[in-house]
Amino acid sequence: MLKHLPKLAQIFIALTVIWLALQTSYVFAVDKQKQTKPLRIAVAANFAPALKILLADLPNKNQINYQIISAATGTLYQQIKHGAPFDLFLSADSIRPEMLEQEKLIIKHSRKTYAYGQIALWSATQPLQSLNELSHYTGKLAIANPDTAPYGKAAQQALQHLSLWPKLKNQLITGINISQTFQQVRSQAVPLGIVAYSQLVINNYQGIIMPTAYYQPIAQQLVIVKSSQQVEIAQQVSDFILQVSSQKTLQALGYLPVKSPRDNIQVKTQND
Repeated sequence: MLKHLPKLAQIFIALTVIWLALQTSYVFAVDKQKQTKPLRIAVAANFAPALKILLADLPNKNQINYQIISAATGTLYQQIKHGAPFDLFLSADSIRPEMLEQEKLIIKHSRKTYAYGQIALWSATQPLQSLNELSHYTGKLAIANPDTAPYGKAAQQALQHLSLWPKLKNQLITGINISQTFQQVRSQAVPLGIVAYSQLVINNYQGIIMPTAYYQPIAQQLVIVKSSQQVEIAQQVSDFILQVSSQKTLQALGYLPVKSPRDNIQVKTQND
C-alpha cells in the first residue's frame, strides 16, 4: 500500500516507524539505569509458568531486573494488605484486585484483565473420551477449593451446570489452589480432577476442556501496587502483557485472551 504514496511520504513513514522502535528500546534502557532493586512481580501460582514464558519475549529483557514471587492469590492479597514490597500483582481472579482498589492500595486505573482462565477434566492414568464419564464416576475427584480458589469455584459451577454436583460433592478432594489440585492428579494420588487447561498445555498433557458456558468467566486481573517505587517500569510490563503479541502467546498456552479494550471497561472504579 505504501508504494502508492509519494516518495517523500514513504520516507517520512519509514523514519517514523524507526523512531518509535528506537524510543521503545530507549525507555527500557533508561529504566535499567534507574533501577536500584528488582521489579517484584507477585503472581498467582497458576500463571507463574506462563508469565516466565511470556517475559522471555520482553523487549530488552536483559535491561530490566525483575523477580517473580508465586503463591496463592489469597495469600498474595493478604501480603499486599500488610505492606509486602510488591510492585505488580497478577491475580487469578478479579475479586482481590477489586478489593485492593476499594482499599486504595493500587495505582489508579492500573486494574486490568490480562487473560481468562479455562478448566479441563484430566486424568494422569487413563485417556478420557468425554465429560459424560463423570456421570457414572465413583472414585475421588480433585478440584481446587471453591470457597477460596477461582478455578475451584468454576469447577463447582460446571458440575452444577451438568447437574452432577449433588452426586460428586461427597467424592471431592479439594486443594488449597489449582496448582495443588494439578499436583494431586499428576502424582496419581487422585485419579481424576478438574484443573486449569493451561497446566495441561504447558506440560503437554491431554484433557477435555469444559465449555466456558458452564461457568462464570475466570477473569484474571493485574494491578500496580500503590507503594511501588517503580511504577513506570511496572506499567511497561503491564502494557507488554496486554499487547496483542503477548495475548496470542497466552492463547497458545491455554488461556483465552483479552479480546479488546472493552474487556477492561467494566473494571474502572465507580469514583473515576
